[in-house]
Parts: sequence; structure tokens; C-alpha cells
Amino acid sequence: MQIIELHQSDYDESYSNGISSSSVDTAFRKINKSSTAFLIWRIENMSVIAVPRDQYGIFYDTDSYVVFASSPYGQSVGIDTVSREIRGTPLEYHVHFWLGASTAPDKSGVAAYKTVELDNFLNGTTTQHRETQGNESARFKSYFKNGLRILTSEYSILSLPKLYKVKGKCTPVLVQMDGVSWDRFNSADILLLHTSSTLFVWVGRAADAGEKLNASKLSTEMKEQYNIPNIAFVDDGYEKTLQDEEKKQWNKYLPLDKRHVLPENESDSQSFFQRSANIRLYKCSENNGKYRVAEVKNGPLYQTDLEPDDVFIVDQETLGIWVWVGKRANEKERGEALRNARGFVKKKKYPNNTKVTRVVDGYEPVEFKMLFSFWKDESKAPGRGVKPTVLVSKFDALTMEERPSLAAETQLIDDGSGTVTLWRIKQHNIVEIPKERHGFFFNGDCYIVLYSYQTSTEERHLLYYWLGSHATQEEIIYANAKVMEIDAELGGLGFQARVIQGREPSHFLQLFKGKLIVFKGKGTDFDESGRNLKHPLQYFLHVFGSTLASSKAIQMQPKASHLNSNYCYVLKRGKHAFIWCGHYSTGDQREMAKLFAGKDFELVLEGKEKPEFFDMLGGKAVYATQLIRNDGDVRPPRLFHCSKISGVFRVEEIFFFNQSDLLPENVMLLDFFNVLYLWTGNLSSKEDQRQSLPMALEYLQTDPCGRDINIPIIHISQGCEPPTFAGFFPSWNGKLWKGYKSFGKRRQDIELTNAKTNGKEINGYQKSSGHSDFDQYDKYPLNILKEPNDKLPARVDALNKELHLTHDDFVAVLKMTYLEFEKLPRWKQQELKKRAGLF
Repeated sequence: MQIIELHQSDYDESYSNGISSSSVDTAFRKINKSSTAFLIWRIENMSVIAVPRDQYGIFYDTDSYVVFASSPYGQSVGIDTVSREIRGTPLEYHVHFWLGASTAPDKSGVAAYKTVELDNFLNGTTTQHRETQGNESARFKSYFKNGLRILTSEYSILSLPKLYKVKGKCTPVLVQMDGVSWDRFNSADILLLHTSSTLFVWVGRAADAGEKLNASKLSTEMKEQYNIPNIAFVDDGYEKTLQDEEKKQWNKYLPLDKRHVLPENESDSQSFFQRSANIRLYKCSENNGKYRVAEVKNGPLYQTDLEPDDVFIVDQETLGIWVWVGKRANEKERGEALRNARGFVKKKKYPNNTKVTRVVDGYEPVEFKMLFSFWKDESKAPGRGVKPTVLVSKFDALTMEERPSLAAETQLIDDGSGTVTLWRIKQHNIVEIPKERHGFFFNGDCYIVLYSYQTSTEERHLLYYWLGSHATQEEIIYANAKVMEIDAELGGLGFQARVIQGREPSHFLQLFKGKLIVFKGKGTDFDESGRNLKHPLQYFLHVFGSTLASSKAIQMQPKASHLNSNYCYVLKRGKHAFIWCGHYSTGDQREMAKLFAGKDFELVLEGKEKPEFFDMLGGKAVYATQLIRNDGDVRPPRLFHCSKISGVFRVEEIFFFNQSDLLPENVMLLDFFNVLYLWTGNLSSKEDQRQSLPMALEYLQTDPCGRDINIPIIHISQGCEPPTFAGFFPSWNGKLWKGYKSFGKRRQDIELTNAKTNGKEINGYQKSSGHSDFDQYDKYPLNILKEPNDKLPARVDALNKELHLTHDDFVAVLKMTYLEFEKLPRWKQQELKKRAGLF
């Protein structure tokens, strides 16, 4: 077990504890503790000074700030929040102190101190966040939906030119560079060069689609804000194709003969940390004046691991450190918790920008609870994990269409009254199953289900593929391929759900009217009624569920040891059946069990069994009798942007999401804990689409709370969203994307406007080498590509060095475009490459 001792040298910013209410800053005294609020203060001359509201979202990298957010639990808050008093609903308070990359230690110390002071004024119930430039938390960024601007100095026409980097795939972040130099350029980035007459938008060839879209929006805003006459787009490697006047101005600040652009795998914009399942729990204590941090366990973690008398650290390594303060911990521990967590970060030699957050027992934010395998909320406040009771019995397609939030809550698209077509995978073929055998599944098989139903406007279709626990890998692969084939034949249905045996979603079970049975073996071992040919008169079923949307039965070995007091079981003997009802089974569970028993059945209550019943199960045996409690561990839906860059898997969560966060260029992941949705935008790349399922599985595998990777994974295409998905988004609008403008369209509009305004001809040159892959290769200067093969960068294709030239260099060296080069005979290509020193 690891034990860490913290010393004075392990602390950096100044913190305090035990602040009296009389010492609270006057700026904080204006806060109404029962009202929503969003406030920002800047540290100036060792004091907190309120930032004007029209400056919210602008931060200077030499400064430190304190940000306060107050809202009803689980509800959004941000720069547009209007202060209003809330009665009857608990508020959650978040205090962030943000540190610019060049802030002075005295400023960061005051920000940290004032955070503790504000927490004390709010009765020690705030969640405190230490935020650093470039590594802000998802919650912090959610406050600024329109984006953040990180500047080095105030705007002045005399201080031009200025260079900015556009970052953020979801929340746009404009970061001012501290100089204008090619050293700032990377093929994965987008940079804006602001001169007196032109705003240049330089687009890296490997830049993210979302960042390109953000750059087009920011460039338009800056043009209007600073009255810039012209916007010019500059493509990575195509700088020499600029119009003469613009090229002259660009060359003035960024000489083309000194061009130096790093390949995307060396981008600092990709320095955010890889998602990992690693998580550890430490217990904090003070002994003889020394603060000790002792390791308790590795993940997965449970709420019961936390003890209210103590302070604990939850260590996610470089992804972040959480310090949890028990409600009975002493005042000194409460006040110094964040300070000690920072000491822990230094002792563990984690990066200085590692996120550190202090949470208080009973006031934990949702992102903290999600780190635990189970979290029971004592509070009955709305949104605090208490699932509302569904008072609707009608679940037809029209009702769910009109009430998508109900569909999302129940995960029911309709009542299952549509048409079901069922196929079983048999070697490399599919065999349609007659309707009378629907609902008889076998754990050695794979099945494909096509469901058709009518909405208010059209007929819709859903594709499920069910994978038995004992199906062969060959059949699983074939089932997946066949689903893709059927989907293509039907014109792209936009809904494909992977269903693993035992993790069937509610709507899937609804299709079989609560009568789904999973038998052992393969379908060929059973007759048309679903009975085992070897034992046609007897089988034993474990029945799950209490509604038509949760009921199913699994064949078990007929042994008494398999009984459980929380469930019902059906023992079939020819035409007669026994329904065994456990002590804790409900009336609804017993009604569902009757569906599997047929007309001739006998109820057997636990404790009232006749000896003959146990004889049929091979004699009495010990079985599970402890009550299973389902104590409402309800997880809120969470939206993520997932990506895999240079083989590293990364996710970015979007807090308080809405439909506009679903960009057509992206593949998004919506996590409802027991089901995972993959939403595919119409403009997303084929590679992102291909990688979506592996990324979803990696997301589950790297979740620190220890997830079941067999939960349903449902692929949704843009424009085909069922109400079970759309209902998670407030005010869903099916026409939202009708007038959507991609980066390409926005760029075209900007260039057309510039041409009309400035009386110029539109540059007819299109950024294209004529080869779809040419711009995807890492680019290097000619002198590097002329090096011997053993000295070439690892990602260079030594047999095709010309692919690693930029377009401009290619034309300069080989006197033609790549399209023209590609059309030449092979011998002629080799001859040109030899002359250029690239062979």
C-alpha cells in the first residue's frame, strides 16, 4: 500500500481556512445564496474586481480569475444566466479559480485564497475547481457556449499583426500567440493572422472539422468587431497560390522561404490526456503535524468506500484529482483540502496543469458521481437520481413521437405493434423464422430483427442484431456484415442496434410481447414449438421482468440451487407447468411468468413447495434468499465527442448539451448508462464512421466506474433519430439542419462576400492536388526528404517521398501538380524523382 507524506515544499498557491464571516470580501457579500447567478472576478492589485458582463468569456493569460456559478442541481448556467430566486429546490454552487499560463504566483495565490473565502461565505458547500489555461474542465467550458478568448494583451491597431490559434472541437477557444512565427504552425491546427488590412485563416490539412467550422465563425465575428476589410483563407501547403497582393502581405510577416510547419502528430493541440480506466482511492490523515495520504484501493470505486469522518482523494492520474471532504471532517481539513490535493499532484509528479477539484459530502456534482460504480442519492430533489414515475400506459408510436422525453425515459419507440421480420444466422446464410416461432432464441445463434412501424408521416424501419452468448465469432462477424448489407439494400435505415444476450433493451423485448425465451444450444436442436428435441417434455426457465418491455426467460439447468427469492421460475413438464414464486417476487412478476407457462400451470409459493417439486429439481439445495434492492442509481444522459488521433483515444464531454451540439461533421456518443447511442453526422468522414463501434467499445472499457461492455450499442444516422434518442435533447427540431452550412459553404460565402466588397475576382484556384490522399500525408521540407532512408522521419514512405512535399514545393520541384504527375508513365515519374533527389 502506497503512503505519501506531504511537506511544505509540496504546496504552491496560498490557501486559508477558518475565515470568519466578517472577513469575507465585499464583492462576495452581494451574492444572494438562494438565487441563480454567474459571476466573474479578476485579480487586480491583490483584490477581486468584477469583470464587466460584456467581457465575460475573455481571459488574459497573465491574470487569474474567480468564477462563481449557482443553479438548481443539474441545470445549466453560464454567461446568459439571469439572477432569480429559487425556492424549494436546492442550489449547487461551483467556484472555479482560473490561472492564465503566464499568471504571477501572487495572483494565483490570491485567487486560491479567495476561492476558500467564498466557499466559507456559502457555508462550505461549494465544489471548488482549479482550472488552468488550455486544460479547462468540461463544466467550465460549458458556461461559455459561444466560446472563450485567451488573450495576451488588449486590442490595439498599433500592436498588429497578431496571431491566434483556434482550438476546441465543441466549445471554440481563440488563443492569442505571444508572437508571429512559423514555429507556431502545425498541420493539425487552424491559425488566424490579423493584419491591418486582412484576416488570414490558415487551415492545417489535418485540422479537425469542428475547429474549421469554429474558425469560420470566429473570423466573421472578428472582421465585424475590428472592422477588418478582408478575410483570406490559406491552405496548408498552398500558400503560394494566394493572390499577389495577399501573398505579399502574408510574406511580410511569415516569409514563405522560411516556412516551417510541424506534422499533426507533434501538435500541442493534441496534448490533452488519453482517456484511461485507471482510478485509485486514497485516505488522508494528519499525524504529528504531518499530512499523510494512504492508498486504499484501485477501482472500481463504490460510494460506501467514502467515510464521512475523513477526507479522501480520488486519483485519475493526469485526467484529474478529486478531493472528497466528509461531512464530519474537521474545519482545518475542509479548508485545506484543495491545498493538500495540489501537494499530492506535485508529489506524484503529475503535470502542473492537472485538474484539481474539491467536493463536499452531500453536495457532490454529477461528474464526480459518475466515477463510481454505484451512487445512491439521499436527496429527493428533481434531477438527483430519483427516477420519476411514469403515469402513462399508452406507448404507441404517435404518443412517443409527441412526447419524446417519455420515449427517452422508457426507451420505448412504440408499443411493438408493428411488423417483425426475424432471421437466424446459419453458417454463411440467413434463414427467416416463421412468425409462430418468434421469441424462441438460442444462445448458440445470432439473429437479425427488422422492425417496421408507422409514424404520423411515414413508415420507419429499425434493425437489431442479437448475439447469443455461445455464438461463434464467425457467425457474429457474419451477422454484423449482413446487417450492413440489409441496411444498404433498404436505402440506409439510420438505426442499427447491437444487442448482446442478457442485455436486451426495452423496445427489443417489447417486440416479442414479453415472451422472449433464450434456450441453450442452437436452433437446429429444437422443434418448431421451441422444445428441445433431446428433452421435449421438460425445461426450466428463470423469468426476469415485470412488464412486457422487461420480461424474458432464460433456460437453466433444473437444479434447486439456481432458485432465487427475488424471481419467478417456470418448470415445464409436458403440457403442465409449475410457476415457482420467490418471497420477494411481485404480482407483476408472477403475471409475466404466466406468459411462459401456458394454460395448464400450478403456482408454487416459496416455503410451500411439495416434496415432489424439489424431486423434479434433483433435490433440495441452498439458493440465494437475500433481498435485492434497486435503490435508484439513475444516471443522467451524457454526450461526448470521441476521436482517435495518432492511435490515442480521447473523449470530450459536452455539459448541458442541446441539439446544436450535434455537428453533421462529427460522430457523437450519447451515454444513457444501460444503452449507448452512436450518432453519425451526414458530413462525418468514412474513417470516423468505420471507427465508431471500436471507439464505443473502448469508451466502455476505459470508463473508470467499470462498465458492462455488453450493453446495447445503437447506431443512429442524422435525420433518422427515433424519439428514444431525440427525447434527451430539449426542444428537438427535426428541421434544424435544413439550412446547415458546413465549413466549405461558409468559406465559399465569405470569399464571395469579400470579392463583391473589394471588387476582386474570386480566386478560381481550388485547393486540391487532384488526388484524394495527397493532402493526408505528413509534409516535410525538401532538404529533409533528400536525407538517406535511414535518417528519414518514421512516417515518411521512402518509396514515395514526393507524397510528403507540400503542394507548393511539389510544383516548385517537379514543375507540375500531383494530378499531372500521377498521369505520367511510371518510368517518367522515376526519372523526375531522380532529378529532384527524391528517388
